[in-house]
Amino acid sequence: MNACHLLDLATIERSLRDVQENFGRLNARLDERRDPLVDAVRNNMLEGYALIDRCVSEGVDLFDLQQIDRLMEINTTVLCGTSPQRRQEYADHVAATETRFFHNEDGVRDLLEWYAMHRKDSVWKRAAGVFVRILSKPQLFIEGNHRSASLIASFLLMREGLPPFVLTVDNAVAFFNPASVVRRLPKKGIRALFQLPKIRKRYAELMIAESRTEFLLAWRNGAGAGRHNRGGRVQGCRS
Repeated sequence: MNACHLLDLATIERSLRDVQENFGRLNARLDERRDPLVDAVRNNMLEGYALIDRCVSEGVDLFDLQQIDRLMEINTTVLCGTSPQRRQEYADHVAATETRFFHNEDGVRDLLEWYAMHRKDSVWKRAAGVFVRILSKPQLFIEGNHRSASLIASFLLMREGLPPFVLTVDNAVAFFNPASVVRRLPKKGIRALFQLPKIRKRYAELMIAESRTEFLLAWRNGAGAGRHNRGGRVQGCRS
């Protein structure tokens, strides 16, 4: 059986290429300079969007204990893509990340517990909260936390029939600057209690403002689009 597709990957790629071409100008406006968006990073992100597209269309719940390997797979994809050779080159790094992810007390268990406590929040608050939880100290993964977190947040949005969050020239500064603060903030403690809710709200507002329907095939036509129930939630759409 072939799963249908929800994302317009070609439009997402054009947006990422636009960011890539304008990155020098954007970098000058960031509170902290970032490495350029190179072709490999862009291509791996596209592979990541294709991965969450499959997860949503197949009805997978990334926050189900039986599916959490797929959260790890998102990080591996943004770092290595899907090339077996590239993954072999990164084998030691992936193994170290798996240890951090599965066995650290602030690893995936912490993320799942946070999500369970906020399951009744709006999807925007949950997506922003998961993004911030992954990025705050200690970060969930060794590398690629920004990219992985944005994909996981996008998965939550897409499950509710909403477009994913995609980096654009217009939102790049608003996306990266608060993240520079988040990654220095601990997940727990007084600072987290007072500062993280404000940043979560800021990211939720950004995701709402940047909810662009052109990234989602379901908004363009019915062909290949996921089915939605009355609550807007995407249902499995295999054919």
